[in-house]
Amino acid sequence: MIGLRSGLTLGLILASVGLLVAAVAAMFAHSLGPPSADSFQHGMVFGLFARDDPGHTDKGLIEMKALGVDSVSIVIPWVIADVRSSSMAPRGDMTPSDASLRYTIGRAHETGMRVFLMPILYVDKMEDDEWRGTITPADWKVWFDNYGAFILRYAALAQELGVEYLSIGSELCSTEARAQDWLDLIAGIRAVYRGRLTYSANWDHRGDLGFARELDFLGMNAYFELSQEDSPAESELVDAWKEIRAEVETWRSRYEKPLVITEVGYPSRPGAARNPWNYSAGGVPDLEIQLRCYRAFRSIWGSEGHLQGVYFYLWWDDGGPTDNGYTPRGKPAAAVIWQWFTK
Repeated sequence: MIGLRSGLTLGLILASVGLLVAAVAAMFAHSLGPPSADSFQHGMVFGLFARDDPGHTDKGLIEMKALGVDSVSIVIPWVIADVRSSSMAPRGDMTPSDASLRYTIGRAHETGMRVFLMPILYVDKMEDDEWRGTITPADWKVWFDNYGAFILRYAALAQELGVEYLSIGSELCSTEARAQDWLDLIAGIRAVYRGRLTYSANWDHRGDLGFARELDFLGMNAYFELSQEDSPAESELVDAWKEIRAEVETWRSRYEKPLVITEVGYPSRPGAARNPWNYSAGGVPDLEIQLRCYRAFRSIWGSEGHLQGVYFYLWWDDGGPTDNGYTPRGKPAAAVIWQWFTK
């Protein structure tokens, strides 16, 4: 196993040598093209958001390519005022522009990578336990009409630009029982988009998906709580994942569909395994606990036969040893990705 010191050393090697290798590979990637849509998705969520900067995009794609990433997820947030609202809209400080999406998708394909578009809803005003998983509009028909227009907009763009994968929704737990509404929406999407479709379920809400039969694969955001300790041993994390994987497999097998983990990630701070979903928590930088979480995840899921892909969260910011956020950039966790994805 790679310790913290050796992990940092490999990280420096990747930073200096890997980028050169990726740059050379990128020169030939256009003629080779991205991998088949059927092959395993070695994925990373790319922090594009509203940053319209070709230099940022190019640098990020080259760095991810150096890690063996062959599939890039782009999150597209639209804002809903509160959980009772029926309308949603883009917002300038978080939604990628169409021009930025076109550039990033085009460059990803030129670099030999596939693209996964992930439109999501961001709830602007929340109280108590409210979030996008508890949306309860007064009129569901109006909500689905507006939501459908949102998704169809990006389905049409995805078809135009040859995007390989599209999520029709993410973590919308309170909507999942409305199977016919989802089936009607999927039929509309299929009329304009020929790529692969999924829905990204939340880690703690693996309920009945009456529309799963119309998806190409199941999606799941995997921010499971693995330990209550600030700095648990890697063996404890592995044991927690063994039990979770069995539960997830029971859910997956109900639909006889392959699974893609559409998001999984850990901040580099104490308690990262306790509440990996809590992006607002603070703490001093702790690269070791992030590394353990990555290693434990790979040790369990790296050999899962029904897993068709995984997207790590998030390639964003400068990273490095003084960063306590989610990005593995410049941290030992990046070596785990490199070892898995380039094996």
